[in-house]
Amino acid sequence: MGVDKRGKSIRTRISQREYLRHLTAGYVLMYLLLPVFFIILIYVNYRVIYNVTTENIEYRAKSTLLQYSAELDDFLTPGIRILESMSYNIEDMFRTSASNKEILEYLIRETDELKTLTDIETAGIYGCIKGEYLDGSLWVPDEDYIPEERPWYKEARGKQGKLTYVEPYTDEMTGDKIVTICRLLSDGESVVAIDIKIDQIQDITEKLAENNDDDAGAVIVLDDDGCVVAHSDPGELGKNYLEEIYDPSAVIAQKLLIGGKKDFTLDYEGNRYIVYAGELGGGWYILSVTRARKMFARVFTALFISILAALLGTLLILYVLFTINRRRIEAEKYNSDLKSVSSIYLLMYKIDLIEDTFEEISCLSDRITDMVGEKRSDASDLMKNIVIIRSDDRTRDDFLNFTDFNTLNERLSGSDTITCEFMNPEKEWNRARFIAVERDNNGTLLSVLFMVEVIDAEKKARDRLLYLSETDSMTGINNRGSGENKVRKLLLSGDGGMFLLLDVDKFKSINDTYGHAAGDRVLMSIAECLRKAFRNNDIIMRLGGDEFAAFAPMVFTRQSGEIIVDRFLKLLSNIRIEEMGDTPIEVSIGVSFYRPEDQFSFDELYKQADRCTYESKRSSGSNATFYEKQ
Repeated sequence: MGVDKRGKSIRTRISQREYLRHLTAGYVLMYLLLPVFFIILIYVNYRVIYNVTTENIEYRAKSTLLQYSAELDDFLTPGIRILESMSYNIEDMFRTSASNKEILEYLIRETDELKTLTDIETAGIYGCIKGEYLDGSLWVPDEDYIPEERPWYKEARGKQGKLTYVEPYTDEMTGDKIVTICRLLSDGESVVAIDIKIDQIQDITEKLAENNDDDAGAVIVLDDDGCVVAHSDPGELGKNYLEEIYDPSAVIAQKLLIGGKKDFTLDYEGNRYIVYAGELGGGWYILSVTRARKMFARVFTALFISILAALLGTLLILYVLFTINRRRIEAEKYNSDLKSVSSIYLLMYKIDLIEDTFEEISCLSDRITDMVGEKRSDASDLMKNIVIIRSDDRTRDDFLNFTDFNTLNERLSGSDTITCEFMNPEKEWNRARFIAVERDNNGTLLSVLFMVEVIDAEKKARDRLLYLSETDSMTGINNRGSGENKVRKLLLSGDGGMFLLLDVDKFKSINDTYGHAAGDRVLMSIAECLRKAFRNNDIIMRLGGDEFAAFAPMVFTRQSGEIIVDRFLKLLSNIRIEEMGDTPIEVSIGVSFYRPEDQFSFDELYKQADRCTYESKRSSGSNATFYEKQ
């Protein structure tokens, strides 16, 4: 065969007799064996595709469950933290004998701040407090509305103080999907609750379903009564699968909720369904349901194409073999790509901890790619390079400890994933994550996924919510819960110091005589004096009502304590409230010390200061009493 000037092939023609003369026994045998060989190759290829498809179904389902659990936690955590903070503050108001009117004012104020300062879509905070319905959005129920008969009240009572998710419902006025998070307070009868729009849960579900590049599967979220909370098919929302008749969804729900099965296959009217399920918070379940027929249709399509290719002859067979091999490689690569949702990550590596090698799955940062290079060994050095390139000096040590392979197996012993948040050189927050991929029979890690994503906006929003949950809304200092927790941690770590407790003398008289606005200014002024009198690293807090406290670490002597107290009292004497004229603000102070040799609890430290506070009240004017050991 040659080529003419126009680039077209020129076939050298030979006679039939000459062709047969050159046809040896080897060629005859090859023509006889090639079809058999190709049939074997077709069968092998069919098994490879079948196994890869089966692995894809399993991995994609488990990846969906894992990703959905993480995204749902991120979605519900702010609401949970806010409800916990509100519960604690209301219980604090119980301790100060606040009236329901004051509690309602607090709910209204916090609801307004919640809508203004957070991205949570909610109708506000409400509850049944001491037999009376209070609503932070000022919604007035009908006369026949009995809060004790509402699901949120009953389920909260049944959980005895634990956070509870109530079965989602559709708001009749707005059409929004709503979930209620509620909690029974310490008095055993009052319940506080918050409604949160959960349309985003449906959005998450549909997004995960879109990541599957076919229509063979469904992503479903059920509650423990069989009601559909979210579904990749919006038309299924609100159905109760336990009440469905002659439907595969009903059988799947029964096997999960009644039979307790989470991973199983179901044959129903000629269709096979592959089901993987996982538990979410509040009695919810997420299911990945795959119709096997549509998934395995690819296998039969590939087989049919291979059979047709066999008819094209020896040359075409070689081409088909090359194509099949190429498709197998693409299928394996596709299977590897399914093991991550790489589009949201700056970089992602699969790391073999035994061989200390790594495989790059994705890397969107050219800077890292250039500096790390294409090296596939020395995964430990890769981690060090990433830490140097990606982290700011302030968070580098934490990031370096997080990427230490020597402690990774221990840190992942009770979980399949751990995270670390750090700041990059551009002062943006990132999150690094390790995910366990493979373990041996003893549970020892063999390989992990390492990935990094940008979380700057999420981090700032989360920090804002944390600030709101730990800060007294009136004075801007620590609230009781966050302040006491910080002091307890210092005591447990051995860092003792001076604890100061104070309350305002005749504060009720100030409110009654000059008004609550004047009383609020008194409280804010005292908080400002505490800020100025104590050091930046000292802990100051409002305990509630007119009570304040402060803790100064490493202050162990009365002489040092008197300097701080005198500084505070001097600042306090200079306060002038317009409505009060020349009437001074007077406080009673109790001071106790936790010295290095002490072993008692924070509660005992508090009682010592409290007794001193009552002793100070015996004298008129501002006084401070220091606790002396007997």
